[in-house]
Amino acid sequence: MKVFKKTGVSTLINILGMSVAFAAAMILMVQVKWDATYDKNFEGHERVFRMENNWIDEGDFSAMFSRPMIEILTASSPNIEAAGTMMGRPEQVLHREGDKESAITVSCVLVDSTLFSVFPFDWVEGSAKEFTAPATIVISDVYAKMLFGNESALGKNLQNGDGATARIVGVFKNTPRNFSLHYGIFENLGDQWMSDSSEWSFESFVKLKDPSQAEETASSMMDALLQDAPEDIVEQYRKGFRLSRLHDAHYERDVRASKTSANKAITVTLAVIAILLILIAIINFINFAFAEIPFRIKNINTRKVLGESRGSLIGRQLLHAGLIAFLAFALACLVMHLVAGTSWASYVSDSLALKDNVSLLALMLGVALITAVIAGIAPALYSTAQPAALVLKGSYAMSVKGKALRNVLVGLQFVLSFLFILMALFVGVQTKYMINKDMGFPQENTLQIWCGHNAGGAHEALKDKLMQNPSITDVTFADNMIVSDGKMGWGRPVDGKQIYMEVLPVNDDFIRFFNLQMVEGRSFRQSDNQSENGCMIVNETFIQMYPQLHVGSLISGHMDETEIVGIVKDFNFKSLQQPMGPLALYLWGKTPWRNFSVMYVKTVPGTNFKEVSDYIKEAVCAFDPTREPDQVNVRHLDEWIENMYQNEQSLGKLITIASFVALLIAIIGIIGLVFFETQLLRKEIAVRRVNGATVGSILQMINKKYLIMAAVSFIIATPVAYWLMTAWRKGFAYQAPVPVWIFLAALLAVAAITLSVVTLQSWRAASANPVESLKNE
Repeated sequence: MKVFKKTGVSTLINILGMSVAFAAAMILMVQVKWDATYDKNFEGHERVFRMENNWIDEGDFSAMFSRPMIEILTASSPNIEAAGTMMGRPEQVLHREGDKESAITVSCVLVDSTLFSVFPFDWVEGSAKEFTAPATIVISDVYAKMLFGNESALGKNLQNGDGATARIVGVFKNTPRNFSLHYGIFENLGDQWMSDSSEWSFESFVKLKDPSQAEETASSMMDALLQDAPEDIVEQYRKGFRLSRLHDAHYERDVRASKTSANKAITVTLAVIAILLILIAIINFINFAFAEIPFRIKNINTRKVLGESRGSLIGRQLLHAGLIAFLAFALACLVMHLVAGTSWASYVSDSLALKDNVSLLALMLGVALITAVIAGIAPALYSTAQPAALVLKGSYAMSVKGKALRNVLVGLQFVLSFLFILMALFVGVQTKYMINKDMGFPQENTLQIWCGHNAGGAHEALKDKLMQNPSITDVTFADNMIVSDGKMGWGRPVDGKQIYMEVLPVNDDFIRFFNLQMVEGRSFRQSDNQSENGCMIVNETFIQMYPQLHVGSLISGHMDETEIVGIVKDFNFKSLQQPMGPLALYLWGKTPWRNFSVMYVKTVPGTNFKEVSDYIKEAVCAFDPTREPDQVNVRHLDEWIENMYQNEQSLGKLITIASFVALLIAIIGIIGLVFFETQLLRKEIAVRRVNGATVGSILQMINKKYLIMAAVSFIIATPVAYWLMTAWRKGFAYQAPVPVWIFLAALLAVAAITLSVVTLQSWRAASANPVESLKNE
């Protein structure tokens, strides 16, 4: 620690500033790494592509196809080495056969037997070889452990609430969470829907022998599909089909798929912020190194006089800088370790544990040491180049070039601080805009519950049971959440053309429950439940996209031709990152395809949430004995919708933290610069005091410089920030306007903090006895 004794408090402040910058940068880079390596975590990932089309909705693309179409497309080109199909489904409650006490809720997906030829899995027991038989499944080692402990899961049967069983033929090593196929259980899809060209609910992936030939392969696929199609249809289909490399598909914002895509702008933003934080730390380091020169210069020149070479002196200062950087990095690791155990860790998608980020820590250590060299070399060269006469005179520190360099560096810190603050404020504005935007239906006092298909099959009796509670005023059911990005997709032929819609099967009282506004036609009736083919109500966007359809038109449903009986006013049934699309609210009729699985409960205002939640859980379990109350998730609807913007909220919080860190480091830089300048201005301050200047006027003189610097930095930062804001919000279908108040708030906040810091730092020099200052000079 001897190397730090002479630098004292300034060195400790410098270490603090660098450690905070490194810690924030490392946390941000954990999120960047998560997205940058998404679907890049298996061998051959660069050869896997997802099929996408916009044939039906000529705006957004879709990753959904029918199985007959997939069969034609994937058998069309010799460049396709393997192909696999999957169909998403809600979480399943499964238990060991005959042992309902072992029930667990599992994320499941239906897949065909060839999917494992596309994606390599690491098998713990068994393999995918027997995954060709009906009613077979493969399960992750994590869930196998939960269900069977140390026993082998191979050959065992799992049972669902309907009593259906499936045999486990393989146990695979749990997949990374940033992998498109991160599911606990894969169920055999078999030949289901193989001849149904109207069910567009399947995603398909192909592994190409030569990925550079992706466009040619897509063309061959179209040739096979469109052999006998009219020319106008051929052109439309060719333009509307593409193969997207799987990792690139993670960032696509124009695709409806089973998983919500990431925003590449967010990933780039976080990476840039991390780099800028390191840059600010470097600037701060340089400022402090230059500020310390007047207090170290005599020692340096004494060593020169005693014969120490300039190279040795430079090396000594670089070693000093390296030790500071290493200590700052070690402290940053400690900060990251502490954050990993707090709720702040939820702001990033991956683990913050040090053991899970060894490669990132090694990289950041290298960055820290390089930072030390970059930040330390200029002051080292400058301080060792001063002639002894100039050092004795002491005028070098006030040179015009030296002052200009330090002012520019602090000004750059101000600019970056303004950018961070403004972006943090606008991310908050955009997120709040989406959360608070009128979705087109009331959310207050409404609870959302995944009741499951078993309880949903007895929805009328379950509703009667719930309505006995005086705190509950209304209940309705649906096949999926009212707001979600993954509803059932249907493609239907109408007048020789395909149309696309998202379909939400609902109970007959769904429209009344959510107070949805009818534009034309009628709402659902209880008598519709007895109709042979059910009926549907479509939204306004549906009619705008397909003007050939109207109230009274017939569309193929799950049984036969289904009548459109009404048009409902548009409401947001997807997150607001997505544009409005065609929607059909569907009443099954007398022959439901499947039971409802989602329940909505309206409560009396001021109801005790825990009490009504416990009542609902007990009621659901009474109609579904396979579940325990703690497996029934009861949530406020508005909270569910708000959580759909978790990425944006996390980004806002991360940028807010980065803004605080940037501003903190800038403040540290100002403290160092003000301390340095007040030490050198002691004589001038003393002369002014002797000539009648007050402490207030001295403080005003010093503050004026930094307030002007902040104002100029704000003028520079404002257009850059506005450009960044408008570019970032393009990733959202619904965009908040850029408010003026965030610019005023940022300016006032930075000005107030600067004024406070400079005043406190300058007070001692301004209020010192001028006689003592002149005597010392």
